[in-house]
Amino acid sequence: MRARTFAFTIGGLAGMLAIASPAQAQTQIASICGVTGTATAPASITYDPFSPGGLSEVTIPLVLRRNRGLVLGLTDEVSAIIVAPTGSPAIDVTYRGYRVIYPEGATAGRPRALDSRDNGAGAAGEIRFDFGGILSSDLSTPLNLRVTVPPGTDLSSGEPIVLDLMYICSGVLGLLGQPVPVREPGAIRINVNTVSALQAYYAGSPLDFGEIGDATTSAVLAAPDRYTTSAVNSLRVRSSGPFEVRMRSQNNFRLTYPGGNLSDSAQTIRYSARFLGQEVTSNTSFGTRTCARAGMDGRAGTLPLRATLKEGGSAKTPAPNYGDVISITFTPIVTASAPTNCAAL
Repeated sequence: MRARTFAFTIGGLAGMLAIASPAQAQTQIASICGVTGTATAPASITYDPFSPGGLSEVTIPLVLRRNRGLVLGLTDEVSAIIVAPTGSPAIDVTYRGYRVIYPEGATAGRPRALDSRDNGAGAAGEIRFDFGGILSSDLSTPLNLRVTVPPGTDLSSGEPIVLDLMYICSGVLGLLGQPVPVREPGAIRINVNTVSALQAYYAGSPLDFGEIGDATTSAVLAAPDRYTTSAVNSLRVRSSGPFEVRMRSQNNFRLTYPGGNLSDSAQTIRYSARFLGQEVTSNTSFGTRTCARAGMDGRAGTLPLRATLKEGGSAKTPAPNYGDVISITFTPIVTASAPTNCAAL
């Protein structure tokens, strides 16, 4: 008698859309020039990290809002670049054909001196804008950024891409200029609707207890490690957002042979499964678990699965193979109030 043949059904890979709202801003009153910025993707744009096409050259308008002085002072001109903080997703941003996003610590001396003669055209690799006089709007015209997100980029569902703005500026009517670059953390939020989706697969061998025809229940219970499957078997998950996990056994965590009677204890062998830190002995004991996003690299998505025999086969009806089918369903969700780092369980 051999107790083995665990098949796995992995499903529930439906997707949802998450829309991040742009940050609200008001004109700031200050003694020195400055700007804040917001870049918002149109609501119709979505990004599926599992799509082979990624998100190619989407136009996203950046709007800058200038500081004013307490009485008459105004921010006049600005020259800016975008800085991607350490750990930011690998995206590309261009303005008027030139790349204007730089990784942390590699801005190449930008932004450089202002030049009103370019009429806002900007030097290569910078975003320049002239706000104009006292009657002009505190908001810039939309500065069209071309954003490219390669396939497989690790964007989080429900969260915007947050980047820093680094700028220099000039002031008029008594507002001081700022010739030394100023960095505004989180000044730019690119709101791309990222599909909450996942991929999952089983990595390992069948959960096989081996030959147990001569093993008594007392012997099995006395040596649980011997009748527990390898720790290297696991479910592997990649996801852009949190996800729910459900687990179910076809035979309610009992092994039986083809045509066996589940109501006859002589034709079934009990076992348990350890998954997500829980010892599961019945279909009612697992419930639904909510896991934090695994990421596109799957670093937080290795979920070990082990099975432990609870009875021997010596007193059972002889048959070549006893087996069961475990179904583990992963369902992506947009948000979760208190998701668990399931890989650490």
